[in-house]
Amino acid sequence: MVKEEVTSKKILVVDDEPDICEILQFNLEMEGYTVMVSDGPLPLDEDLPDLILLDVMMTPMSGFEWAKVLKSNPRTANIPIIFCTAKVEEEDTLRGFALGSDDYICKPFRISEVKARVKAVLHRSSMNQQPITRETQSLNQENWVVFDTLRMDLDRKECFVDGEEVTFTKLEFKMLALLVSHPGRVFSREEILMDVWPDNTVVLDRTVDVNVTRVRKKIGRYGDCIRTKFGFGYMFQP
Repeated sequence: MVKEEVTSKKILVVDDEPDICEILQFNLEMEGYTVMVSDGPLPLDEDLPDLILLDVMMTPMSGFEWAKVLKSNPRTANIPIIFCTAKVEEEDTLRGFALGSDDYICKPFRISEVKARVKAVLHRSSMNQQPITRETQSLNQENWVVFDTLRMDLDRKECFVDGEEVTFTKLEFKMLALLVSHPGRVFSREEILMDVWPDNTVVLDRTVDVNVTRVRKKIGRYGDCIRTKFGFGYMFQP
């Protein structure tokens, strides 16, 4: 049963280094995936891939530029993208997530890491595409924020992790919703204070740190997704 689910997944590898394409294709096919390769961005036909492994430094169109094109097209906007690139500066990583990528792998990479991240992204994608039931009603509507099994109903002010409801204070809920709604974006403490705390309320930056610590503990295995960017603030990075 599991094997059938894996083999149904199609992965497109886009990289202008033939050796990289060959290594990724061989190892991912060994995992049961159907793998297509290209040495650069290409038009996507009706048979869309389930995931794209995308290099950044390509010509005439970079991976960042092609990702922007894909995310702006409703037909391809929901295809998960994992950047796999030698551009390792923090600003590059942040740009990749800001463009809507699902993960960012730096070269040189370990093939075991690539396989694990591909599996995780495909799992998250399939979870978000599950049929709507009474328990998951409205998940595709704007009043829900969803990341894997972390799901927030913004209207009912409810949060669920692995199907179990988690209780937050009003401020904790607003803070988590802000971060999860903008994956990959760094929010300064001042921005969080202005968005989450009531107007004319005098609080210290340390108050944000304390609440972040509480939220991390409450969301369990997703706590590590709330990253501290020293000197800047906090971000939710899958």
